[in-house]
Amino acid sequence: MIRKSAKAWLALLLVSSAGCNAIEDHVVSCETSTRNMVLAEKGWLNWASCYKNVDYKLHFSKGFKDGYTNVLEGGKGCQPTLPPRCYWKPQFQTPAGRAKTNAWFDGYSHGATAAQQDGFGSLQQLPISPTARANLMARQAPPSAACFAGMTKLGETDPVYHPDVHGGTSVDEPPMEILKTPDIEMPPESNIIEPVRPYDEGTPPVEE
Repeated sequence: MIRKSAKAWLALLLVSSAGCNAIEDHVVSCETSTRNMVLAEKGWLNWASCYKNVDYKLHFSKGFKDGYTNVLEGGKGCQPTLPPRCYWKPQFQTPAGRAKTNAWFDGYSHGATAAQQDGFGSLQQLPISPTARANLMARQAPPSAACFAGMTKLGETDPVYHPDVHGGTSVDEPPMEILKTPDIEMPPESNIIEPVRPYDEGTPPVEE
């Protein structure tokens, strides 16, 4: 009975800890979304004066905030393939509706650029310890010149003496001198003996 109750308490503890983690993640997500929404609104207020004469300013501003938020969430600010679902309605399937959708896409790119210029491109990156950063930089750094101090250039290697090849038994023993083959003098052309021919040049060869 005691064992069953202990297992039940342990299971309840695990479930409660997992539930606490899920609740904590949800709270962090809500806080991050609220912060990004506020920063996107501030970003549009700061940059709105640059877009006074833009067409369909309402849809442009919506795209601006969405692009700004994408960078705040750690994105690269690239335009999505499709616009939001609100632009899928039949009322936007007209020339004027297409222009409003294009205004949203245009605002998206401008908002992403504005967020990067405001310094929010690395907002979602978590800081790492100085030790881990130093190790990462050491791995990415190119090899220093000290690593090549003991290496010679190509074609400038020192000659290596092999006792088995040169006939010696010690490294200190000098290598055996290799004699150069003397040049063979050829006799003059007058002393060259022509080979004996099997038949006379005037007699045609016998066909077999």
